[in-house]
Amino acid sequence: MRWTGVAAVAVLWSTQALAIVVTGFDLVGPRPLSELANRPSGALLFSAGLVVAAVLFLAFLGFLRQAYPVGRAFAAAMAIGMVGQTVAGILPIGGDGWVSRVHVISALVLGASIPVLMGCFAADQAPGAWRVRCWQLFGLEAAACGVGIVLSQAHIAPVAEILPATAFHLWVVVVTLAAPPPQPRPAGGAADQPSTVSRVARMSSP
Repeated sequence: MRWTGVAAVAVLWSTQALAIVVTGFDLVGPRPLSELANRPSGALLFSAGLVVAAVLFLAFLGFLRQAYPVGRAFAAAMAIGMVGQTVAGILPIGGDGWVSRVHVISALVLGASIPVLMGCFAADQAPGAWRVRCWQLFGLEAAACGVGIVLSQAHIAPVAEILPATAFHLWVVVVTLAAPPPQPRPAGGAADQPSTVSRVARMSSP
């Protein structure tokens, strides 16, 4: 499961980029990327990319819980965020109905969960250089979110979404590559124990 996070990143970038190209979507316009779901040529790519990536990220969560010391807050934040991403992928934005409102809420949950999970992950690590690196990545995400808010207020919605996502995806790659190797199992079993004849021979030797 180690590479499922990187696979999720690849799925997101490939599907969303292709959807942007085939629809001619304006990346510096006021409409959010969620509008891709309302364009026939990009709807399937947008929705399928979000859902498949969310499933892969949940598998990645399982890997992180095995490879790193992480607490329940981190696991909960990441799981909640991926549920939000799944719902946002299934329910499109647009109109005044409940579907659009649920989409917006789910997208906000996803966006808020990312800096929270990165902060929880950093706090869970042992003091040292690696923990410092994790806090630096969290700081990069926080800065990207701040710039995203400014861009959103300037009506440049797509870039406002892409910047925080890019920082998060960088974190995924870093924690994947830096994952500690599996610890060797302690020796045990009959095959690892000296035989009775060997023990007797050592005891009787001068």
